[in-house]
Amino acid sequence: MKTQRIYFFLCIATLFLSGISCNSTDDEDISYTVSESVRVSAFSLAANDSVLANLDTIFFTIDLIGGQIYNADSLPVGTDVSALIANISFDNVGQAKIYMDFGDPAKNDTIDYIENPSDSIDFTSKVSLVVTAQNGVTEKWYSVKVNVHQIDPDSLYWNSPFGKKSLPCGSQVTVKSQKSVYFKDKVHTFIEDNSGYTLYVTDNPLGNEWTSHVLSVPFTPVLNSLQATGEALYMLSEGGELYRSEDGMAWTSTGQTFYSLVGTWKSRVLGIVSDNGTYKHDCYPRPDGFVPYAVAPNFPITGSSPMVTFVSEYDLDSPQSIMVGGRMADNTLTGATWGYDGEAWAQLAGSIKPCEGALLFPYFTFTTNEYWITTQYSAWIAIGGRESTGVADSVYVSINNGNTWNIAPESLAMPAYIKPRAFASVMVVDADYEVVQSSSLWKLMPVRAVAHAVTRSSDYQIPYIYIFGGEDNSKQVYNEIWRGAIGRLSYPPIP
Repeated sequence: MKTQRIYFFLCIATLFLSGISCNSTDDEDISYTVSESVRVSAFSLAANDSVLANLDTIFFTIDLIGGQIYNADSLPVGTDVSALIANISFDNVGQAKIYMDFGDPAKNDTIDYIENPSDSIDFTSKVSLVVTAQNGVTEKWYSVKVNVHQIDPDSLYWNSPFGKKSLPCGSQVTVKSQKSVYFKDKVHTFIEDNSGYTLYVTDNPLGNEWTSHVLSVPFTPVLNSLQATGEALYMLSEGGELYRSEDGMAWTSTGQTFYSLVGTWKSRVLGIVSDNGTYKHDCYPRPDGFVPYAVAPNFPITGSSPMVTFVSEYDLDSPQSIMVGGRMADNTLTGATWGYDGEAWAQLAGSIKPCEGALLFPYFTFTTNEYWITTQYSAWIAIGGRESTGVADSVYVSINNGNTWNIAPESLAMPAYIKPRAFASVMVVDADYEVVQSSSLWKLMPVRAVAHAVTRSSDYQIPYIYIFGGEDNSKQVYNEIWRGAIGRLSYPPIP
């Protein structure tokens, strides 16, 4: 009996507690939050080695405010983006649909991404991703772009439609000789034609605003000898007398005579003198105690490339200069690289094919690894020159200051429509991106497409290479200026 009573009371207690529980549930309101998120938290492309190795490592920017998803670093030229699978992550959304607009209602297509995440997307169309929140009301549209380069970003472009102008004397003038230098932040172009000598000056070779000055000088200039330091211009007369000018118009004799001028180092102009048949190094102005000394038998006494100075990050007070090629005292050509440190000349290990009048300038090259990480290198580029068989269009690259030279890859080769030349003037002049965009004098290279809401860095500068004139095999001077740049340098980074 006792056991039955205990069991009875337990049953009553259970029913009592159940009733309380039921009443509590009935009396309380159940409330929960429905997500309003339309956020895309991650976007990438699925691996597909048949399209591109490491395709899944390409980084995509997600602009939640502007509603844009894109890869700032475009894929290589020719990449097939017509059937790619996207890996997209969301924050508890209710629906996600991808619309492909081909401009023809009969061809347009839609993918329910939540239901079919592995369906391929044709990114040659206008692709939109529409995300709807769990509340069924909040909606967000995203423009999705897979950018592909229209040009090879690592190629050096001189394309005829956007790279050529005549010298500032005008296209109808027959040019007998010319030399251009960058001096006091301006381009100074000296031109000899049938009417005499004229100096043209501009601070912006991208434009066509040149100031001209007809020269009346007390000597017959040898324009190819023109050299520039930070303070003055120097040039030889036909008799070898060295003249100096601070503005390119008024010239005075220095009282020194040279056989040829080699280049400059800081405020010093370097040259070769002939002393009773012995060729010697000399300079102007001469440092205290300096005495001209004999050149090495394999040193070029004429025809070397421009002498270009650089400063090592490890020794900012001691600039180094290099030049390549030239003609030696025995009248044979050399392809050797020579360096000068302000005290002495030394032959470096690197060399190109023997020539005279090669173009030499500092620039950049790039390499991209298998994971599409691009590395920029400071480099020296040597172009053309007159070899024993005639004027060449060869291109050499050095990334170690002339200690080794390599034949440039095809991406840096000179195109067939630019005729080979020697003794041209070459310089690299930065141009503001905004100025380039507004210029109508040169046509722009086709570059990658950029989302409309994305702005570029307004202070970005494009390092353009300018080649002035140059001689053909008959030593006739080309009346033209070519402008070029490596593709990826022609557009600034997206912030």
